[in-house]
Amino acid sequence: MAKLFVLPVLFISIHINAQLTTVQKEKHSIRILNQIPCSAVKDQYLSSTCWSFAGNSFFESELIRNGKKNIDLSEMYSARLAWIQKIQLHLKKNGLNCLTPGGQFHTIQWVMKEYGMVPEEVYNGKPAGEINHNHTNLDTAITRFVKKLVRQKKQSPDAADWIYINSLLDRYLGKLPAIFIVQGQQYNPKTYMQQYLQLKPEDYVEITSYTHHPYYKGFVLENEYNFSDDLYMNLPFNEFKAITDSALMQGYTVLWNGDVSDEGFNFANGAAYVDNKSTDIVSARQSAFKDSTSYLDHVMHIVGLAKNELGHTWYYVKNSWGVQNELEGYLLMDENYFAIKTTAIVVNRKAIPLPIQQKMPK
Repeated sequence: MAKLFVLPVLFISIHINAQLTTVQKEKHSIRILNQIPCSAVKDQYLSSTCWSFAGNSFFESELIRNGKKNIDLSEMYSARLAWIQKIQLHLKKNGLNCLTPGGQFHTIQWVMKEYGMVPEEVYNGKPAGEINHNHTNLDTAITRFVKKLVRQKKQSPDAADWIYINSLLDRYLGKLPAIFIVQGQQYNPKTYMQQYLQLKPEDYVEITSYTHHPYYKGFVLENEYNFSDDLYMNLPFNEFKAITDSALMQGYTVLWNGDVSDEGFNFANGAAYVDNKSTDIVSARQSAFKDSTSYLDHVMHIVGLAKNELGHTWYYVKNSWGVQNELEGYLLMDENYFAIKTTAIVVNRKAIPLPIQQKMPK
């Protein structure tokens, strides 16, 4: 078992917005059992790139776990290159899928496999020296242009189209680096990932838990941000949660995909809480998914487990909305919120308990 990082007992009085009224949750001590090392909190600001911020944070923790410290990966490298796949698929599907700046973990996996990765210091996505990311104009410009291509019935951009698309990306995010120096060694994006980071995108798996598809098989998760129709491994909920808890206790972090539109999600106060009275979590999850009261609209990074004095489980979660909240960019998510509002998780395959691995297809 990996070394656990234990903090002193942390007492937090959490205020939670519930039933449209701000109430104070019962004041029970919450103890952080383990806080797994992770990089500093960032702010995605006005960009729909939570998937890239959380995904990079997840990979940065993996790098720390593998002995590589203080590596800051470029969120905007993934965000920029993902547009290539998004545009190609949107035209191939005659504009019938969602064209969005949003994405999922597999979007980063695709970028890494196709193009590699770069550090933040090489490509920060702020060519004019901006303080914050603001993609409002970029997203509008690309969407309008691609919709024009759809109306022209193009199945893929031609050379002139790509020149214009890349000019927009250069203008708003900066030109992509071809080669760069890290610690005195020259790399390109692919050699940096393969030789320096030594990350293997295929080592990670997206997992969900719903009853409208068979267990122990992959299915295309029905969500607009899964624009590439990637498969998610479907497991029973008890195993879904067991993987999460086991991974965290072994020193692996977990990428979280789920709903933050619920009134119980209160980032300002550092808490995500629902008062779940259902004894059938599986049915409650399925109903919430079916009626879209649980909708995959955000991605965050779980970096620890916590308990209160009654034994109630909470998850210590790193967000990408800056540090201006009660927990300096983090929040505590209670196990009921996790159970109902989590759409999917991502873990290192090695973190999955062997008995569960043996039920999954190779």
